[in-house]
Amino acid sequence: MVDKAVYSEAKKRIETSRHITVVGHLNPDADALGTGLGLWRVFKTLSKRVDVVFKSTPLPQNLSFLPGFEKIRTDVSPKSDLLVSVDCGSFDRLGIQKPPKAFLINIDHHRSNTGYGDINIVEPGFASASEVAFRLVKEAGWPVPEESAVNFYAALLSDTGFFGYEGVNGRVFDFAKELQALGADAEWTARMLRENQPLSKLRLLPKVLQTLKLYLQGRAAGLDVTLQMLKESGATVNETDDMVNYARSLATVEVGFLIREESDGSLKVSLRSKSRVDVSKIAVRFGGGGHIRAAGFKMYDMERNVLKDRVLKMIEEELE
Repeated sequence: MVDKAVYSEAKKRIETSRHITVVGHLNPDADALGTGLGLWRVFKTLSKRVDVVFKSTPLPQNLSFLPGFEKIRTDVSPKSDLLVSVDCGSFDRLGIQKPPKAFLINIDHHRSNTGYGDINIVEPGFASASEVAFRLVKEAGWPVPEESAVNFYAALLSDTGFFGYEGVNGRVFDFAKELQALGADAEWTARMLRENQPLSKLRLLPKVLQTLKLYLQGRAAGLDVTLQMLKESGATVNETDDMVNYARSLATVEVGFLIREESDGSLKVSLRSKSRVDVSKIAVRFGGGGHIRAAGFKMYDMERNVLKDRVLKMIEEELE
């Protein structure tokens, strides 16, 4: 775990700043948005000028229930003297220009994090970025508004797969219990995450499932998403984020992957594994990153079939 002195240094920097911008990665998920909005609300109690920025548009509307969602901006003010990034492994994934004189605190839980901050609070053993952010808040002794508890809980619930992923332990449940005591509603949050999906996502799903193929004697499975599928269904790229789990869910499959066509011509690859393969090793070899069981990367100037063959070769190497 990161030494308490680092948290203390971050506390001092935050309390002496004038204009804070909380920023998260492109195509944000519930952990990035929940952590970012949770910290944004905490920092507001410190009587600071605080912005929360996510560069991607559109944002995932199924997460619009998160308190403060409507306050999200797309640009960093040049007057910001402090950036606090959340849930992002590398600076380029923020998609922003850093104000020349701004200090940067990097809060994350990805072990592939590049350490791009002036202060780096990276806890790979933590289940979600919200857990790292909450430790900072507790170490600093700052108040936790109910809205922050709701956001942190949604982030935790999502990134642990509703407490079903590897790495969930007693500390995680203690964190969840503390957030509930602060006002997070467990039933409501779970319902909003599971049963708040747009019709376009359900229209997209059968198109994606039709591409499902098994590889490596059934130990791997892949899915494809094309721009044409997105156009026909009216879905956005955010609505594909958890579809890779369908590939992993098959009985014989250890590794599932999804290859999504992006509007800039690149291919986004999401990787998920059950228990044997560290997919972050594969992602890192392609310039990406992530966790042991969930990782991803983006590839330019490579045909889908060539990329798929290379990914499968690496999966096979890890399986053996």
